Amino acid sequence: MKTARTLAFVALIVATLVVVFAAGYATRWLVGHGDGPDPASNPVDAAAASTEAAADFGLFWEAWNILQRDFYGDQPAGLNRTYGAIKGLTQAYDDPYTVFVEPEPRQRERENLSGAFGGIGAWISQDEAGNKVLDPMPDRPAEKAGILKGDVLLAIDGAALDPALNVDQVVDLIRGPIGEPVVLTVRRAEVAEPFDVPVVRERIETPSVEWRALEQSPEVGYIAIRSFTERTAAELDRAIDELRQQEISTLVVDLRHNGGGLLQSSIDVASRFLKDGVVLYERRSSGDEQVYRVRSAERAPEWPMVILVDGATASASEIVAGALQDRGRAALLGEKTFGKGSVQLVYDLSDGSSVHVTVARWLTPNGHEINGIGLTPEQIVLHEESRDAPLEEAIKYLTERGTSKN
Repeated sequence: MKTARTLAFVALIVATLVVVFAAGYATRWLVGHGDGPDPASNPVDAAAASTEAAADFGLFWEAWNILQRDFYGDQPAGLNRTYGAIKGLTQAYDDPYTVFVEPEPRQRERENLSGAFGGIGAWISQDEAGNKVLDPMPDRPAEKAGILKGDVLLAIDGAALDPALNVDQVVDLIRGPIGEPVVLTVRRAEVAEPFDVPVVRERIETPSVEWRALEQSPEVGYIAIRSFTERTAAELDRAIDELRQQEISTLVVDLRHNGGGLLQSSIDVASRFLKDGVVLYERRSSGDEQVYRVRSAERAPEWPMVILVDGATASASEIVAGALQDRGRAALLGEKTFGKGSVQLVYDLSDGSSVHVTVARWLTPNGHEINGIGLTPEQIVLHEESRDAPLEEAIKYLTERGTSKN
């Protein structure tokens, strides 16, 4: 039976949250109301804004009361109406990255960017009949509790699984606080009746970096960075140390399909390959400009480098690629990048939801704006189904003319 397998832990990343989009993001986290300007610091402006808001919200309450009075059917919960109003407000700014995120997806986002979450360590898939099928990972909580490959999930904590739920929604229901149990009701082919399996959630880490010496060219090291999380810099340090011990002489860094992540993580990664100088400029609507420079860090050897990019390389990954390209530290190879060059501040609200607000655009060290434009590789190489043409060309590029400087 053919299955649509999701390559994630049960309780792994909710693949591509709405706020991540296909394009990714570069964001800085804030707690509470963040560090934005306080309207109360200017009483005149605050009073004017309050008067204008009062007039506008008079209109809002007119519409609210009409719907409350005249709508034929069930009224939505008050919180749902509030969320709908906030979503409409953010949409009015006509910016795809200024968004409202409800509490559950916001919690998933926090976990994804931290690189760890509370889960059971299993894969989940949906078969042609719509069944949610489990496949435990070795030595993880699900396997230890007795879950077997092929077990069909029927209920979570006693609540029957709604057939309309997709895999990501089931993931949301299974994830939870580390150390707390979740009871899975499963059906097994050789067992007559469904039965319960309690599983205690553990910390499940989600690596953002993969590395190896290439089998076809052992002198070439390969590092793939899948996202920029709180753990990425430490994982990269480990990758560099292990590749150094394998005595590689050149390096390929793969940023294809990397939609971004944390701004500070991207600066940390760029700092592994640059001795000093500018990583990026951040420009706000006021015209103010902030300069982000190379941070103190353990440096990678000056291996000749190629960075692989494609149309899904975005935001934080474009920060790294643009900095190393401008500084002459690495050549880009592959396809033109997405062109997501804006920065969002994340304001966490009192109920666990959040507002992501675009506050600035960034430029590469040479002053190139990326937003809506993207980065152009030195060598365009398109993806092929039968082989990894960009990686093959990267190896050839390094062999024939790879040089490094910074």
